[in-house]
Amino acid sequence: MASGRENFEVQVLKEGRWVTESARDKEEDARALAKKFLSDKSCAGARVMRNWLNHDGSMNETVLFEQTQSPKGESVVRINPIDSAPAICERPRDYFGLESRMAMNRIFRTYLEQVFLTPTELLHNAKELGRIREKDSLVPSAVDLVATLQTKGTEIPAKQRRDDMFAALDQIYAQARRADGLKLPQIGERFSDLFEDLAGKGEDGPEYLAMVVLSRDLIGRRNWVGKLDQLCRLALGEPNRQAGLLLDTVIADVLGANIIQEILGWQPALGSAIVAMLDLADGKFDCSKSEAQDTTLKLNTLFGQGRLPGSRHVMIERAMRQLKSSNPLSRNDPGKEMEEYQKVLVRLLSPGGLLAGAEAAEALTVRGTRFVEQGGATGRRAAITNTVHALPDKATGVMYLAELSKTGFADEHLADIVKQLDLVFSARVIGELTRRTNSPKERLQTATNAFNAALSSALPDEVKKKVTAHIDGVLERFLVDENVIEKLDHPTDHIRDRAVRLVKFAGAGVLPEGKALARARERIIKLLRMPNFDARFVEGINDPEKQQKALRDFHQLLVKAGFG
Repeated sequence: MASGRENFEVQVLKEGRWVTESARDKEEDARALAKKFLSDKSCAGARVMRNWLNHDGSMNETVLFEQTQSPKGESVVRINPIDSAPAICERPRDYFGLESRMAMNRIFRTYLEQVFLTPTELLHNAKELGRIREKDSLVPSAVDLVATLQTKGTEIPAKQRRDDMFAALDQIYAQARRADGLKLPQIGERFSDLFEDLAGKGEDGPEYLAMVVLSRDLIGRRNWVGKLDQLCRLALGEPNRQAGLLLDTVIADVLGANIIQEILGWQPALGSAIVAMLDLADGKFDCSKSEAQDTTLKLNTLFGQGRLPGSRHVMIERAMRQLKSSNPLSRNDPGKEMEEYQKVLVRLLSPGGLLAGAEAAEALTVRGTRFVEQGGATGRRAAITNTVHALPDKATGVMYLAELSKTGFADEHLADIVKQLDLVFSARVIGELTRRTNSPKERLQTATNAFNAALSSALPDEVKKKVTAHIDGVLERFLVDENVIEKLDHPTDHIRDRAVRLVKFAGAGVLPEGKALARARERIIKLLRMPNFDARFVEGINDPEKQQKALRDFHQLLVKAGFG
């Protein structure tokens, strides 16, 4: 290094990632080498990074020069096949929705990685839309594939669906061209500031034009981390909820690209990577492992604040696709495959049941078929049984089976799912239905979640009724055996304390609609019907205003608990 603290890296773009080829002490030498790489027409891009070593040992990196180009001699770009398509878009605006953009991200993945573009940037930029429409047969092939998938098993002719999609694409392109002719402001500190600046400009509304401005800014950033960092910076400083949700749409697009390895950093196995994705989606990821720590810290913070619902959906969906894939969960040590599976299974369990619901149930079962020797229906049946027994308690088993009933497994294996539900009937008390180590409230909540999962499942009505009735009976028995109602309504306590405790318990959501909840409500009604209840309720409160407030607060509790 010339100063001992500075050098200049020369990086080239290979398969969508920047790879360091050399380093120089002088900036001019590094720039000359980068341009030499670019003179090779097969080179996709080159850039110069200035590295500065701080006194504390940390390193600052700055991009001094960056240029990308379309490599010559490359093969024809083709679409990436998918086996399912989103619901049919009725209007051009529907193509901007999350599920549609996720499909675009997967179908055009090879092309998008070459040009570093997201579906949002494509949809809001006439030049880029024009380029992809002229690129080989990408768009016609994609339209044909999606139209075929969407019309399969319906009476809609595939040709009609293709014509509708091309017509919608023409309208989207026309809209982008209108915006292309407008002189629009640049993004300032806050994305939402654009809304006021763009009001009354053009015919497509300020939100659409704001996304055009954002897309123009992002198109100039030819790497995924750079795009993600800009988006997260804007999102963290954005007080406007609608503007934040718009930024979320583009962050979701970026997370569908080949950026996950840089975000997660090195992971010892695919199972660990899946757990890391789920941790990130919940804002609980250890960012020290990331190759892009500053950006990942911003992203993790936004997830933790619950400000990225679309991006969270994309992250979890990506984790589930990896779980369903044929890639081993432990590539370097096949003997740890089951151990990695157990890690993922435990991470997918949440107080409310399975994280990602039916999608998780299906992914776990698909992966589970690889742990059994039998093939075909026998193997799938064994996978269902094994997954049930791998779960920590019977209530969670009910939740898993209820979610599995909503998937394609139920087409051939509904009888097997129903048979496995017999496990719930062997639980006579709550300690046999849920984990004994849980607190009483956690046990009630888990059992109630199992009740609700069965009720909302795709199981036959008579099975739903039988399962929910049994769980309700277990819950009622728990209230009786543990004297729960009596403890809440202890006769020596003030009637105000007794009434508030009972109503809060009834409205806490720890009991489903049934006999157990009815028992709690009966006790509340008995209290309310006591002579002079209101007067007795405010006994000990001398201030009339405080008396009225205490009664108002109690009545609000009653309404929330279903006594309105």
